[in-house]
Amino acid sequence: MISRSYQPAVAIAVLSMLVGAVTTVSAQAPAAQAPMNMPNMDQRGVISGTVRGATGPAAETTVVAIDMATGARFEAMTDAQGAYAFGALPVGSYTVTVASAGIPAFRRQGVAVAVNQTVQLDITLDAASAQQAADAERQELLQEVIDLRQRVTDLESNTVLSDPETRVRRVEVYVDENGAETDEPVPGATPVVTYRRERVYRRQTINEKIEEALAEAEEHNVRIGVDAAITAQFAKRTEGGDDFIDGRAYALASADLFFTAGIAQNTVFFADIVALSGSPPDAEIPSLTLLNGYTARLERQNELNLREVWLRTELFGQRLALTTGRLDLTNYFDANALSNDEGTQFLSDALVNNQMLGLGSNGTGVAAEFDPKNGFRLKFGLQQSNNDATNLSESLFTLSEVGYTTTPFALPEGNYRVWFRTDNTSSENRQGIGISIDQKLSNAVGLFARYGTQDLEDNGRDHYWSAGIGFQHGFIFNPQDTWGVGYSQMDLESGDREKLVEGYYNLLLTERLRLSFHLSHATERPADGERFGYLLPGVRLQAAF
Repeated sequence: MISRSYQPAVAIAVLSMLVGAVTTVSAQAPAAQAPMNMPNMDQRGVISGTVRGATGPAAETTVVAIDMATGARFEAMTDAQGAYAFGALPVGSYTVTVASAGIPAFRRQGVAVAVNQTVQLDITLDAASAQQAADAERQELLQEVIDLRQRVTDLESNTVLSDPETRVRRVEVYVDENGAETDEPVPGATPVVTYRRERVYRRQTINEKIEEALAEAEEHNVRIGVDAAITAQFAKRTEGGDDFIDGRAYALASADLFFTAGIAQNTVFFADIVALSGSPPDAEIPSLTLLNGYTARLERQNELNLREVWLRTELFGQRLALTTGRLDLTNYFDANALSNDEGTQFLSDALVNNQMLGLGSNGTGVAAEFDPKNGFRLKFGLQQSNNDATNLSESLFTLSEVGYTTTPFALPEGNYRVWFRTDNTSSENRQGIGISIDQKLSNAVGLFARYGTQDLEDNGRDHYWSAGIGFQHGFIFNPQDTWGVGYSQMDLESGDREKLVEGYYNLLLTERLRLSFHLSHATERPADGERFGYLLPGVRLQAAF
């Protein structure tokens, strides 16, 4: 995958912000003024004692107690006899310190405060206590530096290992009289606004593979890529009578040969030739959705098919992208980061695509994406949806989408989309609408959800929804392994119902070779037939180069 480099200035900036945040917290008023941050407010304890120096009691000396769990800070002043007391501390473990002229003179960690109990802590200020306090403070600062380095490493690892998307970001740089460009102001340099391409977390689609090729290839250079996979599945019937098959094995092989050519700046030509061979479980199991997502591309056995061929160009500072040619329009919409890549994520089509998108075949069309670089994205596309139609007016499929990328509630990046589609291939202009969400909770964990519904000719409605969780850097064997669990449900106006759950683990064998293990279970409830269910363990081997 494409890696993202970080300038040393970025790491220094992150370090400065975190150290500044620590300084700000330490300078806050006593936490007694902010009870919302202190648990067990009705449970209190006491720390008291005396402070003595080399010449006797240390009067008017500030003693500080800091809650080790919340960071809440409390202060007490000694009297003329050197006595001090914290009269109502929330239950917890505290670090008690005394400083002289800003230099630590005493430090004691782990002072436990219990309910309705008094902790007697007498403090002697001497050379030994000052040395211990200084050593403890240096050790704590060293640990903070280590934690900060780990956070920077995690950030870099997340960026490198995430499936990326190219975005253009507005930045301010400084250019000196010799034309040298720096990120920080230097004497004699003039601030200049420019735009930089960067990679951000998203799923990887064929379109993004083309962007990778464009970034690396020289102008007018033709690149060839191959994405090949073979899947094997076994079907074990869990419900249903003897009329349903049981204990059978299936296999389907797929190979994509795609060509890219940079024919001008920000303009690329793409062609995808696909060949499939084998027998998927969908040929025998009458499920509502495809149990193997590759089946959707199976037209004729052992034949090469030109799946897509189009030209893409970016205009107006790369804010507007236009793609025209033979398209699969659904590839450009509802691009859920955790549940949209049939090659590295789920195998069941119900968890790869929103089933209410409704497009059955590729055709001539155009897709436009407007990205003003402020988090919002607008998309619109139309294409021929029926290759047997004699005119476009009788086979017009359109899709519109509004998307927004944000970091809500201090969480990592999340993507939120709403789409609307129309299809006039039937006697009425059928419409559908859906939402798609993918939100990272941490560097390792993300959630996804989809919902879709469509109108029917008899004024009824079909419904679909799915949800799940994905892991990229947590609870895995290798740093680039991924795994996830998802659930989907289809409720049709006809009375047919389907519930499906799938889990997968995608194992990185080499840089270009992956092996994934899948286990899915589908329960089908036909409106006019017997309920049946199948457990389908499977394995997929994928190579891309």
